[in-house]
Amino acid sequence: MDTLKKAGTMLAHLDLFHSMLDLRRLLQLAAYMKERGDRAMLISAGEITLIGSESMTAPEVVTSKGETIDAATAYRVLGQLEGYEAPEYAVNREALAALNARAVAELEGSEALRAFGDTLARISAAPTDPAGPERPGTDRAERTAAERTASERATHDRASTERPARPRRSAEPEAVRTEDAPQPNAEASEAGENTPAA
Repeated sequence: MDTLKKAGTMLAHLDLFHSMLDLRRLLQLAAYMKERGDRAMLISAGEITLIGSESMTAPEVVTSKGETIDAATAYRVLGQLEGYEAPEYAVNREALAALNARAVAELEGSEALRAFGDTLARISAAPTDPAGPERPGTDRAERTAAERTASERATHDRASTERPARPRRSAEPEAVRTEDAPQPNAEASEAGENTPAA
């Protein structure tokens, strides 16, 4: 399964991702309150007020880690956790921590998260093509040419191996022929020497 198809299978889980992102922002806000030593906060659709030794009110809060939590998101998520609508919500730090813990537990046991786990398992089990998708025509032609070249090279190497070596000519047969040639008859030679002249 290629990367684009894997990404496409995640589209069914966008609502889960948005819920996780919203909850993450509220968790970050709670951590920032603890870091600052704030005792409580007051949230409306347009403002976040942190109440502590140094109270502050702003349309958004930027944590020491650079995370930004806007009032509209925090107000909406906190309203969902509280379970009722109100112009503003006031919670202390302990109550906010309890609300966040309950939200995390509900998310872990949700059908949406189980469905996401099934999708991950299906993606992991899908075969992958390390070479990537084949380009029509071009890749096929290149592969055919490469196979033909490899075949020709193998044929040439096999022919070179099977061709019998040409025997070297040796001087030995000449010597044999010289030794085997008829020699003058020694007796005839001696007879000629003993024949009296006329």
